Amino acid sequence: MQINTEDHGDMLEMRVAGRLDNEWASHLTDVIDEAVRQGSHSVVLNLTEVSYMSSAGIAALVRAHKQFQAIRGFFGVGVAPPHVEEVIRMTGLAKMLLCDIEQVRRTSGGLRSTLQPMFRVAADAGMAFELYDLDPRAVLTCKVVGDATRLPRQPFLEHDCQSLDFPADTLGLGLGAFGNNYAECADRLGEFLAVAGAVAQQPTSGSAKPDFQLQQGKLVPQVQTAYGLQCRGGFRQHLRFEPAENGVRIPLSMLVDQCLKLNESNLAGMVFVAETSGLIGATLRRSPAIAVDSAQPRLSHPEIRRWLSFSPERSHPHTLAVIVGVASRGNPTGTANALSPLLRPLGPKSEIYGHFHSAVFSYRPFKKRKLDLNDIVGTLFDSEDLQAVVHLLHDDREITGGGESEFQRGACWLSPIADVVGGLPK
Repeated sequence: MQINTEDHGDMLEMRVAGRLDNEWASHLTDVIDEAVRQGSHSVVLNLTEVSYMSSAGIAALVRAHKQFQAIRGFFGVGVAPPHVEEVIRMTGLAKMLLCDIEQVRRTSGGLRSTLQPMFRVAADAGMAFELYDLDPRAVLTCKVVGDATRLPRQPFLEHDCQSLDFPADTLGLGLGAFGNNYAECADRLGEFLAVAGAVAQQPTSGSAKPDFQLQQGKLVPQVQTAYGLQCRGGFRQHLRFEPAENGVRIPLSMLVDQCLKLNESNLAGMVFVAETSGLIGATLRRSPAIAVDSAQPRLSHPEIRRWLSFSPERSHPHTLAVIVGVASRGNPTGTANALSPLLRPLGPKSEIYGHFHSAVFSYRPFKKRKLDLNDIVGTLFDSEDLQAVVHLLHDDREITGGGESEFQRGACWLSPIADVVGGLPK
């Protein structure tokens, strides 16, 4: 189901598409309830694209009518296809629900010259979304630094690393550390992520406690980076998501897939702030600046046990995760192919490729509806405990595999990636 809202001065028009049955009627009710909370006193439905309506759908319409009667407002169905209108008439509710939308517009103060959608609602793959359009022209330009293919066998030396700044208008991830130069950082290179003027990093120097830097005045977070990604630009869209049914967990791969679809993009940068059910991921035990002292690659068995700390089952449940990453539907092509060394399938036989790092915080509830990413990130680093920085993975081992990270609900900010620079020479 999809619900688009349009503000016509004193009247709010909701365009509903899909099935209005017991599974989706509650989503319509939620949107109507929010409209009332936001001060709307006149709501008209356009049901032209409703393919089916059951008794549950009728009950939702009657409930809304009574709700607006109680506040001396107006609620009605202005446009309906023949099969939906017939259901309304057969139930004897035509007089109560059907209305002339043009007459309502005239008596509600007229139509504004420019229609501004407040938000849209969509539901698919067991998830319900609220969509807020931010900047329709926003895109991200990404810079790839370093050589991720060195990780299995080769050390990252001084000439392999470079310093990256992460001001508030950037996001990024990779392997790196805080320090003035390579010598200060060589034994601490680990996972990091950057968003909204904050950088969180997991050192590999024996300390399990992650560190962070925040942009303050002229002080901009800086990371000595072995390899990684820096994206600059704005966000085109803001999404809120939750399961369509209570108690259902949302897998990362399905969430990313739906976000790409809703953003109408095959390549995008994303930031999630989500309540976790559990995370599957890994962190480096030893800095990749250290030479491999074995004939086997770092990431092969059994050598991997010396280099990588891996969660065989979901960890960090009931926490709040800030997740930064990039995702592509299929392997990226053209200039975006520079991202390929960083991307892996998000699941067995998945067409979605991605790379995501998560900063894990103690749980903190956040308000409903549209959110400000800068405010949330600032509040988390100021007020909550940063517990870990994790590279999210899909554990698809037979029998013992833990699967993938799962979430309860949350928010996403995303934008298409328009250009990618850097990477390995062809």
